[in-house]
Amino acid sequence: MTTVRVIGCGNPDAGDDAAGIVAVERARAALEPIPGVEVLPVVSPLDVVHHLDGADAVVVADAIRTPGGARPPGTVVRAVAGPDGLQAEIGSSLSSHGFGVVEAFGLASAIGPLPRVVVVGVEAEQTGPGRPMSGAVRAALPHLTDSVVREARSLAAQAEGAQTDGSSDPSRGDEPLTR
Repeated sequence: MTTVRVIGCGNPDAGDDAAGIVAVERARAALEPIPGVEVLPVVSPLDVVHHLDGADAVVVADAIRTPGGARPPGTVVRAVAGPDGLQAEIGSSLSSHGFGVVEAFGLASAIGPLPRVVVVGVEAEQTGPGRPMSGAVRAALPHLTDSVVREARSLAAQAEGAQTDGSSDPSRGDEPLTR
């Protein structure tokens, strides 16, 4: 059976950093009826590496921060991890430990081949312990949630199609960031 893992990353008590967790929780009801989809709403970036094992495809939702503030807060982006990990342009770690999804996929790709991985993120405005979610990120949550559901459905269908036609890897490849 196809396994598509949907992972929410972030810190639920750190303002905009909770966006990935909130989006996956909101998407849960739409995702759980899809055969082969597993929903993991709260995962640290380091634990993402462990959840790649045995998956045909993975969708990760997270808050991001673009180096130099190139995108306005609340911008929803999409990136696909390639053979060398995730494009660094998606953003930098919001973790106080300096290890985010970009670093997680870089580590995982060094260990072995990645399953198909799609990251949907939202540009964060404010993070920090006890901070509320910013208005820009709160307003972007419906779009982020819809993106999580759309990506999981698409990956489940692609993986299922690949299993039926005998191919082992649903259409991998780098895709550009989209806003």
